Amino acid sequence: MSRRTRALATVLCAAACVMAVAAPANAKTLDLVILGDSYSSGNGAGSYTDITCGRSSRVWGQLYAQTLRDRGMTVNVKNSACGGAITVGGVVPDLQSQVNAVTPETDLVALTIGGNDVGFANIVIQCFAAVSSDPTRCRKAVNDGKNGIPRVQAAALKILDQARARLRPGAKIVVLSYPYLSAPSSYILRGLFDSYRSGQGARELGDLGDQAVINAAAAANQKYGAGFVQLIPTKDLFVGHEPNPDPYRENGATWIWEFTGALPIEYYHPKFAGQQAMAAALLRAAGPTGDFGVAQ
Repeated sequence: MSRRTRALATVLCAAACVMAVAAPANAKTLDLVILGDSYSSGNGAGSYTDITCGRSSRVWGQLYAQTLRDRGMTVNVKNSACGGAITVGGVVPDLQSQVNAVTPETDLVALTIGGNDVGFANIVIQCFAAVSSDPTRCRKAVNDGKNGIPRVQAAALKILDQARARLRPGAKIVVLSYPYLSAPSSYILRGLFDSYRSGQGARELGDLGDQAVINAAAAANQKYGAGFVQLIPTKDLFVGHEPNPDPYRENGATWIWEFTGALPIEYYHPKFAGQQAMAAALLRAAGPTGDFGVAQ
């Protein structure tokens, strides 16, 4: 072996040794699948990779994954969520079809569920948009949503069952709740012959939606073992940062887009600050290893 060859071999060996040191022997990989609607795809976050579904590289699930990568973990993310998705049916990929992205290699599923099933978009239009808000129509939209809560609970459990059937043993599901669509307020939406506390009604519907998902998660955990599904609350994160229920006034500190400075697909969806807060909540719930104990 010539001197030059020996020198090159030494350099290559040294580089290999450095790489071996840089990659911990116990490094793990997390395969994450994101399912759901616009609150999971990333509407409101900007930096869209798929404008049709509103998928963003800055959605809370991607921010969570990047934090784990920064800690040295390998994280593979498949975002199958799509703005406008309901649990079953509709004109965009519903959650039942999105579940096909879950495989026996999936370690963690993260999702939001139910918002479109109870008429999220119609509530925003009838209750909070200046040009279309009306107390009678707002009340009806909120009451229709409340009447749909039992269907949301049943549909959510069905999606959890379908995901479980495709997952490996030991994998988990986390469900993030939705922020409130309104700050707590005594504001009354008034019309010529009617009035309605629109913000209060929307908040009541939000609480009922949370309870429906809590019930579905409890039923799934009874079937498949405690801890299989975990609900991550988000409403407390947005205290002081919710939209103003008055259609003619906005909360300057909101983390949720109202109607100024936003694209139509972003109305009443979390801004980047809201995405960061939701990612942080996911990370806090994930335990000391940051992965809910499921990375391999």
